[in-house]
Amino acid sequence: MLPERLIEQARVRIRELVPENAGLLLAVSGGLDSLVLLNLAVLATAHESRRLAVAHLNHGLRGAAGQTDASLVQTAAADHQLECFCESLPEGSLKSASRGSLEEVARTARYEFLERAARENQFRFVAVAHHSDDQAETVLLNIARGTGLGGLKGMSDRRPLSPVVQLVRPLLDFSRTDLAAFAAERSTRYTQDASNSSTEFARNRIRHQILPLLRESLNPGIDQALVRLARQASEQLTCLDALADQLLEQSILDCSPSIIRLSRSRLLQSPDPLVRHALIRLWDRQTWPRQRLTAEHWLRTTAILKQNSSVSLPEGLQAESRADLLILRRY
Repeated sequence: MLPERLIEQARVRIRELVPENAGLLLAVSGGLDSLVLLNLAVLATAHESRRLAVAHLNHGLRGAAGQTDASLVQTAAADHQLECFCESLPEGSLKSASRGSLEEVARTARYEFLERAARENQFRFVAVAHHSDDQAETVLLNIARGTGLGGLKGMSDRRPLSPVVQLVRPLLDFSRTDLAAFAAERSTRYTQDASNSSTEFARNRIRHQILPLLRESLNPGIDQALVRLARQASEQLTCLDALADQLLEQSILDCSPSIIRLSRSRLLQSPDPLVRHALIRLWDRQTWPRQRLTAEHWLRTTAILKQNSSVSLPEGLQAESRADLLILRRY
């Protein structure tokens, strides 16, 4: 009964995330999760007039193993008579271009490829195979790095890759155990990426060292607890976003790409945490950089509301409070 249950669950999630008859580009790496996504999507949409296709990026990091992955993905797509858009990066190019985390550089390259492949082939939706175990790892990793509420919610089931392409995660409620059982039941061929076992990467240390220790010594259900926390944080953040947007609507007096004036008295009517959240929302709306803004910067920005003062912020940004104005400038 497991395959039928998962197929029906996939059918429901795809219909919730992707409009009826809209095409869906499946990101398939060659590993277990993504090939189960491919099989589930084909079975779940068998009676729909929905265009499916496959996209695969060889990052040029694993030599012959990367080429084997690409061949397997192309074969799987052909078996289901699906279009397959494949691209290979020059061997070692990501390593030579990387100035930070290779894991992050590879992730960025993958999403850039998926967005471009979708846009060039008239797909508005790209599906990736993240599941609930990935969600638990993401939340724990974010906590370890010192996240706020946004990081506690983990991965969303949908987010924009660009103004015209949406990323969706139809397997986010599926467990790795269920996906593995489905693959075994269906004799699904997939590859094992040796880098997934390397503790060089932070996520792998979470997966292979920290979570097993927490399960054994603290809570056998730690994965489910983290997933529940993500769901609750997402619900709370949705409510907070709505309140912050309402506060901005009431407070913004005028706005341009480089300067915003807000009513100081209206902002002061709300609690400081809500004001800070509203300012973060405003920053993102303006596409102003905030990677270098710390919690201390946000605290200082809201603190000047209570007195005539100013504060200099990273990236050429400044906040000034005078008369009944909070003035935000980017030089």
